[in-house]
Amino acid sequence: MVLIRLLVLVCLVGTGILIETLAAQNEQTNSKTVTHAAQFHSLSIPGLDNVFQIDRQFYSGSGPHGEQSFQELKKLGIKTIVSVDGTTPDLVHARKAGMKYIHIPIGYDGVSEDAGLAFARVARDLNGPVYIHCHHGKHRGPTAAAVVGLCRGSLDQNSALQFLTQAGTSKDYSGLWNDVKTFKVPEANAILPELVETAKVPPMVTAMTLISHNFELAGKLQQSKPGDQKERLRVLVLLREELHETARKYSDDYDEMFKQWLAESEAQVKELEAAVQQGNQQAFSTGMKNLKSQCKRCHKAYRD
Repeated sequence: MVLIRLLVLVCLVGTGILIETLAAQNEQTNSKTVTHAAQFHSLSIPGLDNVFQIDRQFYSGSGPHGEQSFQELKKLGIKTIVSVDGTTPDLVHARKAGMKYIHIPIGYDGVSEDAGLAFARVARDLNGPVYIHCHHGKHRGPTAAAVVGLCRGSLDQNSALQFLTQAGTSKDYSGLWNDVKTFKVPEANAILPELVETAKVPPMVTAMTLISHNFELAGKLQQSKPGDQKERLRVLVLLREELHETARKYSDDYDEMFKQWLAESEAQVKELEAAVQQGNQQAFSTGMKNLKSQCKRCHKAYRD
């Protein structure tokens, strides 16, 4: 009898160990499943960069430029484009492709309360498919898409943050990461703002958008191609004038360091013009790196 009781006890203990082992294995499997589910589908689309599918109805990526990129979005089935960039949306090409625009500009410092409510309305009211974009599709756009996903319930906080990682959102923009991490979905009875196709943005934002655009364009033009020297000089002149006018018109709300840095950037662009005129590609490349460093310095102090 004693032997039988001992055998039963051993069986029970063994069963318990087996159950615990199976539970641990199941927990690991579930963990792997969650990790796998958070790998968002990346799409290769001509004219667009960093495109991801967030869920069945929502996508995120770079801003469309020119007819081809809008037609590619049309092929994807996109009905509405949501821009969170400071640039005025290209309504002409969007309408030509049969799509409408929604404009909810946000900064690199994070998602304001009003913007969060607007994204909640996007999640609630827009019939997909919907494409959300900023300029490069790496920072503000993925942040907005993550917030929309939270509002739709297709993402939780962990998967939303994993999406930012996969999209390449810089940790330097701590406000974007923090606002996704701490975002609270508005209550069902919350009053949500009207959505507009073109929102008003501060003049400084518009000016900095133009500066960024021409900086990138100057870097893309290759000195060796016929006619590019003239075009590069034209873009650099525009860039220099935009820096000068920004300092003249909009810098009074900032300190003396901001004004000094704008002046230094303007002087750097003059050196770039000289390098192009002299055909000195090495000096041009060095000057562009210097200008990029100046921009990052200013962004870190005043924008991010």
